[in-house]
Amino acid sequence: MTTLRLGADQIWYDDLGGSGVPLVLLHPGITDSRVWDPLLPLLAGRRVIRFDRRGFGRSAAPTEDYSALGDLTGLLDALELERVHLVGNSMGGEASLALAVTAPERVASMTLLCPGVSGYAFKEVAVDPDLEARWDAAKEAQDLSALGRIQGEYWCASGTDEYLDNVLLRSCELDNSPAAAFEQPHPEQWSHLADLTIPTTVIAGDLDPEDSLQASLDLAERIPGAVLVRLPVDHLPQYRDPAGVAEAVLATVARGE
Repeated sequence: MTTLRLGADQIWYDDLGGSGVPLVLLHPGITDSRVWDPLLPLLAGRRVIRFDRRGFGRSAAPTEDYSALGDLTGLLDALELERVHLVGNSMGGEASLALAVTAPERVASMTLLCPGVSGYAFKEVAVDPDLEARWDAAKEAQDLSALGRIQGEYWCASGTDEYLDNVLLRSCELDNSPAAAFEQPHPEQWSHLADLTIPTTVIAGDLDPEDSLQASLDLAERIPGAVLVRLPVDHLPQYRDPAGVAEAVLATVARGE
């Protein structure tokens, strides 16, 4: 476990060793890289690398403009990794797609867990009016603890624990801090996906919010040859069903080697 300077800031990363083309794990925007802990024992023997995005977990908050894609490529370059398997959840999935459409030669395979995707027209869905009213009230009052709890209700249908409560609060603190303005958008992805030839699996959580679930289903249809795996989980498949995710990851890696 060590840190790497990217621009003006330090990010934390963990290279667990092992063999083969490395797997790089990219966490969602509501947790840090500890969300992968349940999955790691099931990937034993493979070289696995994970890192905390700026402002999350053990990485410093940003002090300059940056992008998750830029930090991913910066890490790969620093570790002299020309080609990797990407395993990305939510915002980590979007960063994976951003690398796939800008530098496909660096991506051996992708396993995308409830991923975001730039350029996709998310379905408009009805939101629980009580949840929406509580969110608006907490936002107005800048009650970050309440915002974290509401995020948990929305994204974590299977409930939260001490770890999730803490990281949800941290993500709300970051989103409502001046540091949030430093994150820059990724290149648009949706219009480029039909040209991808990268072995891809999309893991959809049946308990994910309706618009996010639909995005996963549409993404699996959009990428040629993509495999769709549906699991009875919420937005954090690796945390809820590590065995099911490990099976999908290893099968996807095998297709990319």
